[in-house]
Amino acid sequence: MRGLIWLTWRQHRWPILASAVLTAGLATWMLVTTSRLRILADQCPAASCEHGGVDKTASFASYQMNVVAFLPVLVAVFWGVPLLAREFEQRTLPLAWSQDVSRQKWLLGKSAMLTVLIAAMAAVLAGVVARMAHAYHLYTGDSLFEGSAFQAGGWLPLTLAPAWLAFGIAAGAATRRVLPGIAVVGAAWVGRMSLMPHVREDGFMAPAQWDRPIRSDDLPGAKPGDQGGIARIPENGMSVSSHPEIFVDAQGKHYTGHDIDLWCGTGPQNAAPGSKIGKGGDFADCLNAHHIVAKAIEYQPASRMGTFHLMENGLNLGLFAASLLFAWWCVRRARTTTV
Repeated sequence: MRGLIWLTWRQHRWPILASAVLTAGLATWMLVTTSRLRILADQCPAASCEHGGVDKTASFASYQMNVVAFLPVLVAVFWGVPLLAREFEQRTLPLAWSQDVSRQKWLLGKSAMLTVLIAAMAAVLAGVVARMAHAYHLYTGDSLFEGSAFQAGGWLPLTLAPAWLAFGIAAGAATRRVLPGIAVVGAAWVGRMSLMPHVREDGFMAPAQWDRPIRSDDLPGAKPGDQGGIARIPENGMSVSSHPEIFVDAQGKHYTGHDIDLWCGTGPQNAAPGSKIGKGGDFADCLNAHHIVAKAIEYQPASRMGTFHLMENGLNLGLFAASLLFAWWCVRRARTTTV
């Protein structure tokens, strides 16, 4: 194992050193941004100020959280895929596996060292970015349960990085070429980024429902700020945008947005044929005439955020184990005479 550790360092020292420098630099930048956000939040918290989403410090924080969220795919591309694919391409595996170290031990030693290193760097970033996400929430009022803020919390970066390292190793073992392995990783990452938001919305748990009274921002022609800075869902909740809009009357009966369009049209000057209000009538009066008093907002409450983090961490650990098992299977079946 000592020889394997030395070999792994010699072969991968430049990606390791570059990643360490990147980790230190990014962590320092995030600490500075976090400190600035906390100062701004103390001066003017989200509950009492309208920041408009244009503040430079908040923009930096959002950018940094997105960088941390995308780092695992870079780990897979620059650390994972070349581990086996480059050896296959350069035809060095037959020589390596013909020595005293078995192919399984060779894979275990190299992947274990890289996993420990990347987990250590990811742990540093996970701790720093979680603090920054909390400061970002205090300053802007944005939910911790959505977007990059959710991916920054719950130690998700710590499990994502090793999981995608292992996936990159598996992709390289399957394709035996660096560029096809990178293509597989890229396609899988795009699929994950497209699928996971929908899984979080209603895949882990059925959404809760909140009957929110109709406000000015629900009416046609509403301008930004009409909602008066009041959150559209309870604090730190996750909105479910994939479900159709539902309106509620005074008796609790539900109506779709299509029903409302049939009754009231799409605006004050566009009352639909058969509407109980005439041309030029008011949309709000039409809602009142049909006793529409609220919108049924589907969301994931903040109390479920920890559970969702645990579920996603479990998926990441499952991906890590499954990818290493697949890579081990590929290595076991590989021929040592002709690669």
